[in-house]
Amino acid sequence: MGRPPGSRRRVTRLALRLTRTLKHALYVLTRMPKHALYISLKSGCRGAAGLVLAVVLVGTPAVAQVAAPEPPGPYTIDLRGATSGLPADAAFFPPLPSGTSIPTRGYGVDVGAHVYPLQLGPARLGVGVGVLHVRGTASPETPSSSTGSTAATTPDVDSTLTVISPQLSFNFGSSAGWSYLSAGLGGARVTSVTSAFRGEGIASDLTPGGDANSGFRMSTSIGGGARWFAKARLGVSFDLREYFVSAGNAEGTRPATPR
Repeated sequence: MGRPPGSRRRVTRLALRLTRTLKHALYVLTRMPKHALYISLKSGCRGAAGLVLAVVLVGTPAVAQVAAPEPPGPYTIDLRGATSGLPADAAFFPPLPSGTSIPTRGYGVDVGAHVYPLQLGPARLGVGVGVLHVRGTASPETPSSSTGSTAATTPDVDSTLTVISPQLSFNFGSSAGWSYLSAGLGGARVTSVTSAFRGEGIASDLTPGGDANSGFRMSTSIGGGARWFAKARLGVSFDLREYFVSAGNAEGTRPATPR
């Protein structure tokens, strides 16, 4: 004996509703992350026609929801104020009279660029180059007008140190800020210029100024520092570094220079 027409229509509507529900559930299932979905099937009082699909989303732990910090890099461009000691050996200067003051410290800039291509254990490997350029000056005391001469008896001295240093660094931290240790091998040059001066005595001749240039000598450096980024493309940094300039042999008019 067949079912009444009304009963058949209700079963058809329930079947259509169930089909739509299953399609929607499958759509959700295919877009949920793995291990974040549980499905509970419960039989209703109307049998298969009353099947209820319950989808429960399980929140992943808070640690998993926080994105891992990015490693240092991918590149940096440095522009820093710098200070460095200057060599005081006589070989780095033109001939000077006794008592001449020479500069022992210079001030200038340190510029550089670095990229960070590889991860080595806890450290990010960096390669780049830095250029240090500092200048120092020294002047004699102004002669007393009572001596009858206002000409200086010793020259003004201007010394410049330039270092070009390719560097290899090991960086520890994240892209928001990191510390590093680095070493480099490159070249360093010291140039010095003196002003004209007059020797002791009113009638002494004016001695012209001179200059000296060590040429580029091999140099090594070792140091470390840190960088912090307040914005994506703007940060602050410091670098502490020791430079070692190798001795140079005499070449033509250029004298030998010590280490």
